[in-house]
Amino acid sequence: MKITIPNLGLLSFLLLFFSATVLFTACDTDDDGPGMTQDDDDDDDDDDDDDLIFTVGDEEVSGIWKAGSEVTVTGSITIPENESLTIEEGVRVIMAGDGGIDAPEIRVRGSLYCYGTEDNRILISARDEDRTPENYFRGLWGGILATETVQDMVFEYTDIEYTGAPAQPGSPIVAEGELDEGEPRYAIYMQDNGLTSNLILWHSRIAYTKDDAIRLNGARTLIAHSVFELNGETGGEAVNTKSGTVGDFAYNLIYGSATNGLKAANSKGREPQCDNYYYNNTIVNSGWRRAQAGRGGSLNYEAGARGECYNNLVVNCRFGLRLRQPDSEPDLDNLKYDYNFYFGNHQDIVDEFYPSNGMLGDELPLPENDVLGGVGENDPLFANYDVTVFDHFSASDGSNAQPLSGSFSLTADSPAASGGTVDFSPRFDTYVVNGVTYVTPAPSPFFGAFGVEN
Repeated sequence: MKITIPNLGLLSFLLLFFSATVLFTACDTDDDGPGMTQDDDDDDDDDDDDDLIFTVGDEEVSGIWKAGSEVTVTGSITIPENESLTIEEGVRVIMAGDGGIDAPEIRVRGSLYCYGTEDNRILISARDEDRTPENYFRGLWGGILATETVQDMVFEYTDIEYTGAPAQPGSPIVAEGELDEGEPRYAIYMQDNGLTSNLILWHSRIAYTKDDAIRLNGARTLIAHSVFELNGETGGEAVNTKSGTVGDFAYNLIYGSATNGLKAANSKGREPQCDNYYYNNTIVNSGWRRAQAGRGGSLNYEAGARGECYNNLVVNCRFGLRLRQPDSEPDLDNLKYDYNFYFGNHQDIVDEFYPSNGMLGDELPLPENDVLGGVGENDPLFANYDVTVFDHFSASDGSNAQPLSGSFSLTADSPAASGGTVDFSPRFDTYVVNGVTYVTPAPSPFFGAFGVEN
């Protein structure tokens, strides 16, 4: 099966989710690929259909959770090494946590494949009665945490919400030294050394997390056409990557993250060097809940990380592209950046388009082709979102956090509708995982994730 991405210039944002033309070329139906096995006995189909509502907890799981199932998880579950769990379209996974240290998590020692569709998404979230604004940053359940033995994780058209419960003593994220017991868990955590594993986040959404939405200590990574909404209470990135993480991060919407939208650091001592390509992302109202002074913003490279950074649309964020100063600077010989677009509705924001605690404009010259101006200049003219009403003072208080609404596509007369660059290539042309080929989206000449609305 092959997924092909069309030209995204006319892509619209609708009801928080994305639409894209997806063309499928069928593979040999006798070879379903790892994690896609089927029962050879068709006579068992009627029995299987009786098991679409069930409960699991404190046990190992693998095989297939069938389309339309409702699964309640009452205790932490583990996908064993060299095995896989496939979650089909329309499955609802209810993580029955209360925000305590015993709140369940999904531990991935093998592979996890979540195959939702545009019309029938997968939901992995808290109980319905707990999915409230009061619980945006409470961290009701643990997250999806992969160990050193993980093979692959794929999330297509999947929504993950309300993660960040305190880390358990037996959690792999504690055993491997990433977190101490009691610290908030991440929505997705993965580690790998030598690019032996893949992470695909495709048309998916991660919302209402107590800390990072995604923390990667290595993986061959494609994160595209996805939404990150209100990630981190007083700290936390949408995507926080360390050494061993190489890949493409493109056409994503990041809204209201506590700290950075996308952050790369070549720390933790894994191979290869952290190499992240950030392009055509829209980052809005981010960085304001970060409690520590001088931290928080939109795009960040540090500690020997390398990559390329173009065509991003940064609106009302605490900082623009930040290259940390000497003693923790990125790999400047292998880092390229330019053609990013900035808007701020207050002087405090405009003053930090080039962060005062970064290298741009100080040790390094300013990019030649960025778009920026004074207060209120270069309004990107989103199709249905008013950038002028944002209040960065109140945004520092998590109790004032507003859920995502509106459309972040551009109007025809938007200054962000053109002026970007297409003179670069993605880090990887394709990603092949579990028999599926994901074609990495090419850069577009507009700024941000969506282009002009149809």
